[in-house]
Amino acid sequence: MDAQDKKQLASADKVAPATLQLGKYQSAINAKLQEFDARDFTKGFWQKEASLWVQDEAAQQSVRSFMGWLRVAETMVAAVPEIEQFAQEVNAAGFKHVVVMGMGGSTMAPIVFEKSFPQGEGGLPMSILDTTNPGTVREIEESVPLTETLFIVASKSGTTAEPLAFGDYFYHRLQELKGDKAGENFVAITDPGSKFVTAATEQGYRRIFLNFAEVGGRFSALSYFGLVPAALYGINIRELLDRAVEMMRACGAYGPVNYNPGLELGVALGVLAQEGRDKLTLVVPQSLSDLGLWLEQLIAESTGKEGKGILPVAGEPLGAPAVYGQDRVFVYVGYQASLTRPTSKS
Repeated sequence: MDAQDKKQLASADKVAPATLQLGKYQSAINAKLQEFDARDFTKGFWQKEASLWVQDEAAQQSVRSFMGWLRVAETMVAAVPEIEQFAQEVNAAGFKHVVVMGMGGSTMAPIVFEKSFPQGEGGLPMSILDTTNPGTVREIEESVPLTETLFIVASKSGTTAEPLAFGDYFYHRLQELKGDKAGENFVAITDPGSKFVTAATEQGYRRIFLNFAEVGGRFSALSYFGLVPAALYGINIRELLDRAVEMMRACGAYGPVNYNPGLELGVALGVLAQEGRDKLTLVVPQSLSDLGLWLEQLIAESTGKEGKGILPVAGEPLGAPAVYGQDRVFVYVGYQASLTRPTSKS
């Protein structure tokens, strides 16, 4: 933790007790937790019981159809050898750089991985293009060795205009340099059946990774959308998934637990929002600033439904308690340890 992180954490320690008087709401939070336990909420959650949220049959089907993210960490464990082998092939082919191109949920995880962790041994430098700003496109084009760069076009639907435009632009640039071998420098990550699969096949893309239709874009961090870039960058994706499964276990995915951090945090935020504290300030160390922005997107998109929601605030400099109203909740987010690829293999 650097000096800036320590300063921010110290500020959080000063601000949080004054703006979040948890004791005042603790009885309501405890009552809601007891209600959830009585309903066996956690078990139903992991079994994708949509009736926990809505009663309309059509709405329930819609909810269930996008709950594949719940156990995606378990699913992707089997894909680790495939992804790691691909990363080795990319290195062996002589690539020197990776550019991930997408918008929103397709690029948030790669951004956090690249900004929060050092490049692992055997990993490649990685750039993320998630803006249509022509200056940024030109900056990336001029900063990477085009013929030795692997371009990942990430689009869940396969119809998102921005990443497809990025892909077309750089594909034509590579055609000018490599002719009909331009596709060797491109990878597609998309859902099965998307039109992008056909286009990528026709253009001779090096690899097409088919993701899972039941995993929404903003929850795709532990699917191919997040893990392929992570592996290429040198992150130990097996350990990443193992830790995710540990958290699943802690949150009741495999049976009752005494302390469920996911449920307790969710209930606390929900009760506080109903009590008028619906502005969530994320206090994040400078080294994890991009994680704060990602959490902001997750919370805003996931709770801002049907006239209800929590308004997340990330990247805001902390002020004295007096500058805040009575509608704020502060959550500090931090981490420890490393996820870079091991230096040796047994």
